[in-house]
Amino acid sequence: MTEDPGRTKSRFRMALEHVIREINHEVISPAIPDLTVDEILPLMVSVARSRAEYLRYAFKLAGDGKSNHPTEAEVQKLRQLREAYEEMKAASRELEHCVDRGYIDLADNPTAKKPAL
Repeated sequence: MTEDPGRTKSRFRMALEHVIREINHEVISPAIPDLTVDEILPLMVSVARSRAEYLRYAFKLAGDGKSNHPTEAEVQKLRQLREAYEEMKAASRELEHCVDRGYIDLADNPTAKKPAL
């Protein structure tokens, strides 16, 4: 009797997911050992600061809404600030994904103090 193709595919996906998880853990965990919330805080603060800098500059360019359009140089700076923010945000999301998937080992006591901003 042949096995149901759906079941075969499901088992294959489960096996593949297991292998991917093991590989990622083996490669990523040594790079970020025993992660604590305190160690994550600088990244989260950096994301917040880059977001604030991007928005602050956008408001500066908008002014009172009656002035001229931003110059090409101003638009370029705004773009750079946005890209920096988006990259930092992407890095923080990847870190969360790695934690969720078990790619990174967590410290036994991962609690955090409020960061000094």
